[in-house]
Amino acid sequence: MSRKARKNLHIVLLLAVTLLLSACILLPDFVGQSKAGKYDPADSAQRPSALAAVPRAETQTEPHTCGLHAMRSMYVAYGLSPEQYALRFRLGTDQPAVNADDQSTGTLHPDLYRVLAQDGFAIAALDLEDAGAAGDLQAHLRGQQLALAVVYRGTYHWVLLGLSDQAGQLVVYDSLEATPMTEPIDSFLDDALSITLVWPLGSEGPGSTSSAHAAGLAEMVRLYKRKK
Repeated sequence: MSRKARKNLHIVLLLAVTLLLSACILLPDFVGQSKAGKYDPADSAQRPSALAAVPRAETQTEPHTCGLHAMRSMYVAYGLSPEQYALRFRLGTDQPAVNADDQSTGTLHPDLYRVLAQDGFAIAALDLEDAGAAGDLQAHLRGQQLALAVVYRGTYHWVLLGLSDQAGQLVVYDSLEATPMTEPIDSFLDDALSITLVWPLGSEGPGSTSSAHAAGLAEMVRLYKRKK
């Protein structure tokens, strides 16, 4: 092997090692989390009710748990026990999204979508750029279903949405607020970075977790683009 070829091989090997080390430092521990059972379906025979009851927001006492509390409130509204579904563990709420940053905890769209699909829910990301988005959201909530949204409150923040008795309004169930807040749908859409419509699948089997995970990843990318 010529000196030039050996030099090129050393460069390639160095780049490969660098990329591998970077992945170990930056990427989550997917293998370890999988072995721990994070991606497994919940051990529960419960199914969500056809219609949601009026939600009750939980109080958030930790900085990274807004998504968990929004999901817990939603599960209770659909007649499910959050404890039986081990939401905190399965959502990866306490797992850093970046290994090197122990502050990068919280709930991400791919995990949230996967868990919902496993637990008997259908999901659809609302197209916030569509002229009919307000009408689609209102029709969904009017059908006694709920939606999950991400807004920006100094950081990305999950809230739960329900229908208001007032025309053109919705109710925001926020784990950082003592009471639910009523807001005009149009103004909320102006502020929202992501809205996901949620409804029960009924007697159908669980949705595709791989498709749900991919849809969650796509919506997370759209969220970051909207924030810019």
